[in-house]
Amino acid sequence: MPPNAPRSSGVKSRVVLITLLLASGLALGLVENLWVDAWLKAKFSDLPALVPEALTPWWFVMFTAGGIVCLVLVVCLVPVARHRRISLREKLCTAVAAAGLCVVWGMWFTATNGATPTVSAGAGQNKHSVTLTWNASTSPVEGYNVYRSTVPGRDYVKINAALVQGKTSYKDETVESGKTYYYVTRSVAAKGKESADSNEATALVPSG
Repeated sequence: MPPNAPRSSGVKSRVVLITLLLASGLALGLVENLWVDAWLKAKFSDLPALVPEALTPWWFVMFTAGGIVCLVLVVCLVPVARHRRISLREKLCTAVAAAGLCVVWGMWFTATNGATPTVSAGAGQNKHSVTLTWNASTSPVEGYNVYRSTVPGRDYVKINAALVQGKTSYKDETVESGKTYYYVTRSVAAKGKESADSNEATALVPSG
């Protein structure tokens, strides 16, 4: 056995371990923000949201950390690909994990950066919107958050980029023709504490 075999084996183990640890940590955070957080809020309204508000300091920390992790994962692919003692199967699994995490990180950025999606109005199409109104809270509040789902009673996702303040209405311009949407609002008190869901409102968007 060549003298440098133990050292090569150690390098292999460290590189693969670093890649797996970084991928696992980033995956947990992204999955929680994209899918689990909305489910938890629907089940337990008192739980604080872990999804950072768009363009806040915490959002930039998450964005930067995710970008650095993705960069490190890509860099780790180089020694993994060149190492002769790492099997082709391990190399492929490592590459798929790194690429998948980078894609999910891009999805997280798109979902949390506060940019308002637009619905294009092509030929023969109408641009639809849903205007929501609600009664003001009887307790002092900082504002309101608006949540939407395509399933009645659960899976609500916040759709307002900034806290709704000074009014009790919101216009949702990101709806799609022919779909049914379910809305609830939550008042936000001091320190960001949200109330329970309001009564659910249903909106059927016309086709065409």
